[in-house]
Amino acid sequence: MHKELQAIGMDNKEIEIYLALTKDSASNIAMLLKSTTIERRTIYDVLERLMQKGLASYYEENGKKYYIATKPEIILEDLHQKQEDLKKIIPQLQNLPNIPTNTKVEVFKGLKGLRTIFLDIINSGEIHYSFGNITPFNRDERYVPIVKRFLSALEQKNIKEKIIYAKGDPIKKIKNGEYRSVDLKLIPPTPTVIYGDVTVQYIFTEPITIIKITSKDITSTNKKYFETFWNMAKP
Repeated sequence: MHKELQAIGMDNKEIEIYLALTKDSASNIAMLLKSTTIERRTIYDVLERLMQKGLASYYEENGKKYYIATKPEIILEDLHQKQEDLKKIIPQLQNLPNIPTNTKVEVFKGLKGLRTIFLDIINSGEIHYSFGNITPFNRDERYVPIVKRFLSALEQKNIKEKIIYAKGDPIKKIKNGEYRSVDLKLIPPTPTVIYGDVTVQYIFTEPITIIKITSKDITSTNKKYFETFWNMAKP
């Protein structure tokens, strides 16, 4: 069973917590401390990862959080859906630069995927660079609250950003950000974000599709594209 769970992207601690959750209808932290070998601080981190992956959820009762394992059949259905989603975006992936063998490509879907990427940017603590059509993030009511929380977290943690956007488009700014605009015709329709060795592309399908590429070479190339646009843009 461990091998199968590892195959869907779970590490050993996640497997231990997930299996413990399946033994009860719901478990709080005290129960997990008794039924696993994992220390309290780590349990919180593991539960957060499981929830980000859609493998667990929680509810509150009398001031306590109770965690629930996602049913295996739902996980299976989600895996099938991801496979179908990946088939749909293969043309976009084929248009990317040649991908080195050490590159990791991940695909996220929907608002949960968007939150996961935003959290990854925050946790990296590194400046991020963005260019492309980000109008839906500023106007679509589904995205606006998530973007607002993301920008607030960046300000609180003093994380910087550099954004290139279409001239005339509304844009929410933070105190540590730098912003420049270019003519709309120069803005790529697919927004790209760069941080660390990661390049992220947002495709506004229904629901939103997010491609995360972890590659030093690809990200370095995209960073050069960004710098070219930045030097052309106006403050």
